[in-house]
Amino acid sequence: MSSDDGVALKLEIVNYLLDRLHDVAERRAVGIRDLAGTFLAVATAGDQFLVLHVGDGVVGYVKDGIARVASGPDNSEFANQTTFLTSERSAVGMRIIRGGLDGITGFILMSDGTANSLYNSRTKGLAPACAKIVELLASAPTRQAKNPKHKKQLRRLVDTKIRVATKDDCAIAVLARKLA
Repeated sequence: MSSDDGVALKLEIVNYLLDRLHDVAERRAVGIRDLAGTFLAVATAGDQFLVLHVGDGVVGYVKDGIARVASGPDNSEFANQTTFLTSERSAVGMRIIRGGLDGITGFILMSDGTANSLYNSRTKGLAPACAKIVELLASAPTRQAKNPKHKKQLRRLVDTKIRVATKDDCAIAVLARKLA
């Protein structure tokens, strides 16, 4: 893919997402700027992955049992400033990362509030808990259960560690893979 194709792809993705945000803004009778936010996404197909990232927040992954950062926060000069999806230059700031899934157990996506607990901005590394979270979900039973053990463990982690470390949002998403 040439750099021109990359720019076109970013613009296409941002325009698609902004169209969806306009629909939401219309339904909620608010301005699109009221829906300003960062954007984190991971997709997998076959043995490949794709990461999309605009703004702060962190996208990490676990490979061979070690938590690593795929895309760190974009806070420009100050910790409380970032690029939002609704920003004029969001496509310019968008990161697209692709690679192979060999040895990857899963991905962990977190807002800046959650990153206050699970990302070290000084070392630019993830907390060991990230690997534990991904491994917990990768090994969780696939059958439906009313109150699964892993769900209780995750709720306890969020309630006792993550939520108390910030006054910001605490969004977290995990894509875990069962490895053979």
